[in-house]
Amino acid sequence: MKRLVLVSALAAAGCYTQETAQPKGIGTFQVEVKGLYSTATTPRSMLPVENACATRHGGQGQVPEEVRGTEGCRYLIPRGTVEIDLDITALDVNGQLMESFNGPVSFRVVPGNLTGEYKYRWTKLEGGKGSATVRAGQLYGEMHVWVQDEPPEVDYAEGEVVTGDLPEEPATRTHATGLSRTLLFEEPTIAAVQTPQNGNQETAYKGTYMRIGRSPESGPALRQNCASDDPNNDQPLTLLVTGTDPGGFFVTDITSCRVREAGIQGANIQTPEPSGYLPGRFNSLYIYNYSFPEGLDPGDLLWTVAGSVQEFTATTQLTFPSWSVRERVRLLPQTEWDKYLKLVEPVEINGRLCGYSGSPYITDPLCGYSYGNYKMESLESSLVKIRRVKFPRVFNSCDANGNGQVPFFCADTRGGTWGGCGADSPSDPDVPERQCNIDCTLGIGRFAGQLCTERNTFESFGQFVVEMNPTGAPEANLDGSVPARVKSVTAAVDGNPDTTTWAVSGELVPGMKVHVWCDKAALLRFGGGGSVPESDDVPVEANTVFEHTLAASQAFMWVSAQNEANGAVTCKVGADSRTRINVVTKDAVPDLVVDCREDDPDTGRAQQCRYLRAATFDVTGHLRQVSAARPRWMVLPRDQDDLCCHPGPGMQCPRPIEPCANP
Repeated sequence: MKRLVLVSALAAAGCYTQETAQPKGIGTFQVEVKGLYSTATTPRSMLPVENACATRHGGQGQVPEEVRGTEGCRYLIPRGTVEIDLDITALDVNGQLMESFNGPVSFRVVPGNLTGEYKYRWTKLEGGKGSATVRAGQLYGEMHVWVQDEPPEVDYAEGEVVTGDLPEEPATRTHATGLSRTLLFEEPTIAAVQTPQNGNQETAYKGTYMRIGRSPESGPALRQNCASDDPNNDQPLTLLVTGTDPGGFFVTDITSCRVREAGIQGANIQTPEPSGYLPGRFNSLYIYNYSFPEGLDPGDLLWTVAGSVQEFTATTQLTFPSWSVRERVRLLPQTEWDKYLKLVEPVEINGRLCGYSGSPYITDPLCGYSYGNYKMESLESSLVKIRRVKFPRVFNSCDANGNGQVPFFCADTRGGTWGGCGADSPSDPDVPERQCNIDCTLGIGRFAGQLCTERNTFESFGQFVVEMNPTGAPEANLDGSVPARVKSVTAAVDGNPDTTTWAVSGELVPGMKVHVWCDKAALLRFGGGGSVPESDDVPVEANTVFEHTLAASQAFMWVSAQNEANGAVTCKVGADSRTRINVVTKDAVPDLVVDCREDDPDTGRAQQCRYLRAATFDVTGHLRQVSAARPRWMVLPRDQDDLCCHPGPGMQCPRPIEPCANP
């Protein structure tokens, strides 16, 4: 009875509801992308999209804005800074325009990094609306632009905060954010990481964690976006392990696109490539694993490789890596272990790639000395070959103070001399060590005419200098890669046995060694260019290389036929710049004794040393850069099979090197 009365009382009192307080304030930002532009041109130009998409719409300029950056019409990975124009609207928690929002907002891009002045890193909204231009780089894959109610990202350079116009900070920040629609760029490739940007040889992706390639479970295979006439256009990205070492491995994308030589900003082109394309494709990378990569072998294929992009001694590499294996060739019959490696033909390093112009220059002795030499840069970490190189005869320590270091040196191209790379005082203790290093490495001064390696460098790093194949007639297996440096002269015959017909070469450089080759037996004289020199004839046999060092008065070579009955004779002469490059064999061929003595008390070791110094060698290996070294490019053979020798006259190859199959 009491319970019934209570229920009746509550009913009589009636029911009511209390309205919950509505949330207020900023909820998010609406971010509308108006366009993406490359700053590589003035005025800026629309960022290009994949070639197939541009073709479908009748050209890059005809692709609608709403299609750009979508699947099937991805943006190309930019080689420099990109400007992104935005319209921004502040929305309250109900998704309505928040006109009361008046204040600064900042930007970020993921993946990627902001770049440029602070004015491109923040803007101020008035009445909840605003427009801005964001500058960014290192863009790839699936990217968004973020707008946030947070302080702008601070720019650091050389460890200090860069000054500039920053907004006055409001009393409070809500940390509200909003992001743009998805903007799709190409997925990264090795070439995207390696190709220089803005005339800077260092990778633009330094410090970025990046995955290259795609596993089958993650989607369809990535395909190359090349020019329509490139044989690799639309081919699947294919990652090949070309070699391993105690610290990691080398990988090459064997289907990467060709790169036009003139298409790289900042390139120092002395002698253009005949094909118009760079000799390499920026398609190789060293993967630093901190230890030997167990389970990987040369010739294996990978689906992916990932890691942090870093520069070490100017060589780009991935650190803290991971990878997924596509095919292990060691599971196949041995005859197939090299089936993919055979698709990667080593590129021969010659004078043209080293940076020769039409005439001798001060930096010729150091192959690839110029930091604008993108011929060499395009081959970094790729398999290359150097042919008929000479090994050093002298090992000299320039470490006078015993600190284990020898200062490197630079060229003063205006002064035509070599010296310090900065301001030196005459009393600087580095000066004599540096001069010793200069003289030894270049074969000048007290080491004039000698092939010398600085001993401290050799003992610390295993690097030693080799002298490259000299310039001359290609018919004689000399380096004819720069035709302007090989002068040809033909001496006709007049049929009169009482006269000798002489012909003179183009002007040569006195003091330089030259190599002469003639197609028939010839007589040579060296001297001035006005008339035939009054000197003894120098007989040269047909198809035989003759070496001669020009005296100060000798700037021309005169040629006549030894036997006019054989007809006109053609001789070719090239000046030898004695160009050097570094080689490291300590891991690949530990049994090869490079630092040897021909007067060794052990007659066997002495004989092996004579064999080594009389021979020339063909060396295949990976090309790496060591910016502080001189020379700064080095070739690292993988194993004993990467070396072969051309024995000296009446000699053999030094153990354990086999003779070269080619002449």
